[in-house]
Amino acid sequence: MFQAGNKIESTKNTISNRQFVDIAILYLYIFIAFGMCVILPEEQLSTALYYSAIILSAVFFAALAEKSKTTFEFKMYITLSFLILFLTFALRSYTAIDDPSYIRIFNDVTMYGWFYVFRTETIEPGYLILNNLISQFTSNYLYMQITTSFVPLFLFYRVFVKFRHIISLPMAIFLLITMLYFQMLAVGLLRMFIALGIVLNALPYIVQRNATKYVLLVLIAGFFHYSSLFMLLFAYFALKKDYLSKRVKRFLIIGFIATPFIFMGISKFLVPLMGERYAGYAMVNDFSFSILSFDTVPLLILLLLFYNKIDIKKLDYYKLFMSVFAVSFIVSFYSSMVSLGRLIFYANSAFFIAAPMACKALNRDSRRFFLYFLIIVYGFLYLYKTQFALDSHIPYLFPYHGLFIKI
Repeated sequence: MFQAGNKIESTKNTISNRQFVDIAILYLYIFIAFGMCVILPEEQLSTALYYSAIILSAVFFAALAEKSKTTFEFKMYITLSFLILFLTFALRSYTAIDDPSYIRIFNDVTMYGWFYVFRTETIEPGYLILNNLISQFTSNYLYMQITTSFVPLFLFYRVFVKFRHIISLPMAIFLLITMLYFQMLAVGLLRMFIALGIVLNALPYIVQRNATKYVLLVLIAGFFHYSSLFMLLFAYFALKKDYLSKRVKRFLIIGFIATPFIFMGISKFLVPLMGERYAGYAMVNDFSFSILSFDTVPLLILLLLFYNKIDIKKLDYYKLFMSVFAVSFIVSFYSSMVSLGRLIFYANSAFFIAAPMACKALNRDSRRFFLYFLIIVYGFLYLYKTQFALDSHIPYLFPYHGLFIKI
């Protein structure tokens, strides 16, 4: 009887501690978000507050979705989280760096057809066909922008929802926002955004040893951005049934040694076939060392620290996403040689699953707040350094120009 009472008391204490940590994490998000606003120039303050509200709201609704007791509640909250990001991205007033180019492509496809544009500019056929499909119903580019905003965000949310039982859903969405979303808001990169979403949905098929589906989805992604074909290399993991960890080590060692030669081969033989738009990628420079190439190493070490906390049934997923993320170090290390830096987006997207898996695994662990603290600080610091304080992006993010609002 006393033992049962002690167990109940212990359970209450565990729940109480978990609730305390949840509240502390919530305040951590808010404190760092608004702290970032304070250090930005005064003329950027109103927009920065708006962006902070977007981040916090999307993450908050994702947290409510994660704690939902019914399917209806889950769908309602996750939809609200999605809509916050979707509406801000879809209803921008064509302000991203690449938006004028996408408007021109849409108009050209509307006038001449997708195949003519493909022959003259070698733009990815999947994206052109999507333009052609939308142009059958309207000549207003806004509907194309809405479509290309919806599709990639839907794909990312789809894979997050699929993994919701083994990841921290709000953390996954937080990393998507801070490490990718504002990059897309500033630059555009719509074709790559779609390709990234397709590839992230394809990766689980590696663990399921379904190489056919994985390769098929990566090829489809290649129809939206040629760079995604790089991810075909990971089909190697799905072809054999030996331990994934052995193949991971072998792949990363071979990849580190072979990468400069692969880069040079791509630049010399593949880039010339892709048209003048990609001519800049054909330049091969001398290798130069930079300490910044090691910026992802602390994150990899952090993931490794919590390796033993992952459920053994889901460990292959963790190994896979860690391995893909590790490629970001290889790409960064050799980035001085060849301008293929956008490949790093594919590697970074794996962190959106790996880190939330570690967070979920520590749901009842006293070290949970420590892990959240490090990742939240990293996410906001990454956002600040790569977007909000980047001179080339500031004019496209501040102020926010929407079709119906300007902040």
